[in-house]
Amino acid sequence: MRESFRLRPILIKVVLNFSALLFILLIHNYTATSAYQVKNDSYITSYKLPFNHDFSRIELQDDIDIDKKDQPFGVVEKEVEDVLEIEEEWPERVAFLTFDDGPSMNTHRLLDILSEENVPSIFFLLGKHMTAHPDSQMLLERMITEGHYIGLHSMTHDFWSLYRGYGAPERFVGEMNQLQELIYDMVGHHTDLCRAPYGMMSGFTPYSGHAEAVAEAGIYCIDWNVDPQDWRNYANADLILQDVIDQVHRLNFPSELVVVLHEEDVTVESLAAIIAFLREHDYVFKTYQPGYEFIYQQYRYRIN
Repeated sequence: MRESFRLRPILIKVVLNFSALLFILLIHNYTATSAYQVKNDSYITSYKLPFNHDFSRIELQDDIDIDKKDQPFGVVEKEVEDVLEIEEEWPERVAFLTFDDGPSMNTHRLLDILSEENVPSIFFLLGKHMTAHPDSQMLLERMITEGHYIGLHSMTHDFWSLYRGYGAPERFVGEMNQLQELIYDMVGHHTDLCRAPYGMMSGFTPYSGHAEAVAEAGIYCIDWNVDPQDWRNYANADLILQDVIDQVHRLNFPSELVVVLHEEDVTVESLAAIIAFLREHDYVFKTYQPGYEFIYQQYRYRIN
């Protein structure tokens, strides 16, 4: 009897340990391969599947390279309906080159340099310049074809109309909506990305109502964190480049740069050198993709 009492705790521990191990194996078998990583040339895409995903609906593909470690079920087809989340590996340092106030007589020169350097960018266009430029449609089509993003910069760039007086937030949104229609009618491109004339810090205030108005309209406005002020009358190519270098150093080479430029002669003359400097410091150039949230926002009152 005494020996049986001594053995009982040991038997209980064995049974409990075996039950726990069996439970873990069942759960692992049920939830295995809940995430897959598909390797591409420039990034890794993760496909996260729901807990109760039916793996019998997964089809194999031979045209994608897959890391098979801990993934016994093979490659998940990209079109699986139950995919919950897609994540891309992002470079450690990203630079967005943005150009305001186009189109202009320099737009094609900027596009030529960006094409030669294989750099995507963002063009924030002015409605009054679009309607005045004889080659607007051709330039916008080229922007889209060559991988750039087109954003909104208002119709008029009129500070007093956009930011001052009764109804200014409504006029601001109205001009952005008008420009949206103009761009769509010209090239079939819809955009909600906005660069406020003079920047949001110049016109938006905590009580002006602009932040609420653009949020309600579904418009996403961004500022910048590097501004070489290429629009200044005394600017030259060397000064523009040095301003970019100095500002990036002062920011201590942040993970995200948003550089504001304009379509000036000095911008054309300095652009290749700016690109070379940023590349030397491991910046990867990106354009905007809808849904991306910029890390740096100069405007502290933006509605999320």
